[in-house]
Amino acid sequence: MDDSLFFEQHLGEKLNKWSSPRQTTRPLVEIRHTESHDWVRNSFVPWLSECSGIASHDLSELATCISELFNNIDDHTEYDVGSIFAQWYPKEERVIVAIADFGSGIPSTVRRVKKDLDDVDAILAAFEDGFTSQSTPRNRGVGLYFLLQNVVENLGGKLSVCSAHGSISFEKDGDSLIYVPYSGDGLCPGTLIVLEFSTVCIEKTEGDLEDIQW
Repeated sequence: MDDSLFFEQHLGEKLNKWSSPRQTTRPLVEIRHTESHDWVRNSFVPWLSECSGIASHDLSELATCISELFNNIDDHTEYDVGSIFAQWYPKEERVIVAIADFGSGIPSTVRRVKKDLDDVDAILAAFEDGFTSQSTPRNRGVGLYFLLQNVVENLGGKLSVCSAHGSISFEKDGDSLIYVPYSGDGLCPGTLIVLEFSTVCIEKTEGDLEDIQW
């Protein structure tokens, strides 16, 4: 965390003066929704492509997933700002991406349309195929289900969510998608989503990268 500049940003100084982001790290940054798609396309994707050796056009679905999370932040929080951090582990060919916001949280958003759910069940509902809390088609994005399908089902990765008093980890066990819920006294203001997967599972294709349309 010190190398990501977390302590410098939030406490005013590093724990170790020699700490600094490595080439395998995208340091923690706060990004507004209006800047997020540009950051994903021109900072995150080229960085992961260089680290992993995977062509940028083969990272387009992952880029869409991350951009959709920033769309959710824009739709469901009053701050219009998300924090993102990414770390590449070359020996394991594995990447972790963490995105957080300080909105009202997934359970509060879900209970607009599905009342009386506890925090864990509300998070589960948010990841159901076709779920939306928006009443107008313009605000209905690809959704968290798309994220779950790409990171867990297609890449065999792990997706962890903490929001309010609920926390869930999604992963695959053989051909089955499983989830492990936790519910306790802790509180996560807003929402934290952590994606973890091996880039070996990303399908490699030939051809030029087409411009990604947001």
